[in-house]
Amino acid sequence: MAQQPEARLRSRFAHAWVVLALLGLSVPRTAYSQIAVVVNASNSIEELSLDNLRRLFLGQAKTFPTGAHARLGTHSPSAPTFDRAALGLQPEIVRSRWMAMIFRGEATSIPTELTNPDDVKKFVRDHADAIAFLPLSNVDGSVKILAVAGRRPNDAGYVIR
Repeated sequence: MAQQPEARLRSRFAHAWVVLALLGLSVPRTAYSQIAVVVNASNSIEELSLDNLRRLFLGQAKTFPTGAHARLGTHSPSAPTFDRAALGLQPEIVRSRWMAMIFRGEATSIPTELTNPDDVKKFVRDHADAIAFLPLSNVDGSVKILAVAGRRPNDAGYVIR
């Protein structure tokens, strides 16, 4: 009979894990960090269409709609969310596309990868032609947030979450 309490304890433990897993799956989408697309404060651009954003970060375009060169930066921890939400692709696919472009000579390097939000902001501040993304909670007045498809990160319907 000593095994019966152990079996009940294991069963309760297993049920607790199932409940925790289900709770984790039901976290509302708004609980996740919103990703802001940012440019240098001197950049005249205020908004990008989702198509323009995709074309830039997939290496299909090298310039902003104004014709000005675009230098890409990424916040590595936010890249999986950005890749899925903004580009509609799995992160592995995005990386393999960039590697293929480099191999074919269509690109010289992948976008500059930065792990720290402060480094992303510094990259954008230091390059007038920079465009990057990072969690909205890390954005300050040193960079300019772009609207994407007519919406800003706090707006309903903003796609990059």
